[in-house]
Amino acid sequence: MMKTLCVAVVVLSLTSVCQPVSLACEKLLKPEDKGPDLSGIWYFIAMSSQSCWVPTLLNTVAWPSVRVNITSKDTPNIYNARHDIKIYGYCSNYSDTFLYQNNAMFDVDSDNAPSGEQEVLLQTGCPDCHVVKSDEFAGILVLFSRRKTVTAAELKEFETQTECLGWSKPQVFNSDHNYENCPLIDDDNIDASGLPTKFFQRLKNTYTEPLKCLAENLLYYPSVAYNWAQQGLANIWPF
Repeated sequence: MMKTLCVAVVVLSLTSVCQPVSLACEKLLKPEDKGPDLSGIWYFIAMSSQSCWVPTLLNTVAWPSVRVNITSKDTPNIYNARHDIKIYGYCSNYSDTFLYQNNAMFDVDSDNAPSGEQEVLLQTGCPDCHVVKSDEFAGILVLFSRRKTVTAAELKEFETQTECLGWSKPQVFNSDHNYENCPLIDDDNIDASGLPTKFFQRLKNTYTEPLKCLAENLLYYPSVAYNWAQQGLANIWPF
């Protein structure tokens, strides 16, 4: 990815220097250098992944809007996060507890000890945003903001972070964050039988996104196989 960016810069600017892109990546992939204020409401803005299938299918089928309300608990550095999720007018919610230390978040066990994979907060120029990098599902990058939407420039910076990682182009998620009077999908008295039809209609209207993802994978995996084979032959018959 960096080589591609360098070539583009060379062609467009007629210079052989790619230092600004390298410096941008070096900064954007560093963890937060100060402890941010995590408490309050955060809105799920966009997601990228090492595999384009994760955010693409989530957005082209479910198209969720997500709000996270974080509150500190009595134990230092321990927080509670309530997640409100809305899909086609139906809502669901759940809560979990996490530990924040050294610019990273961890799930905790019954003794509030860290467990599982860490989630790292990366640098961002957005003043009221968090960029969270997780190793779940082979790698996920999520942009959260205290606002329901962000500016084009802030979204572009997030896209640059994904390019630096060589990950998929971000999918921007639903910004309908009205969770009042929203029927709970797990309520036995609520009829949610129409959801599969809405999933299909959404996919029908956005089918080009999965096709783009499929095309990326068809181009990516043969290249990986070729490079692997080339490296293997080089090890057997070094020149």
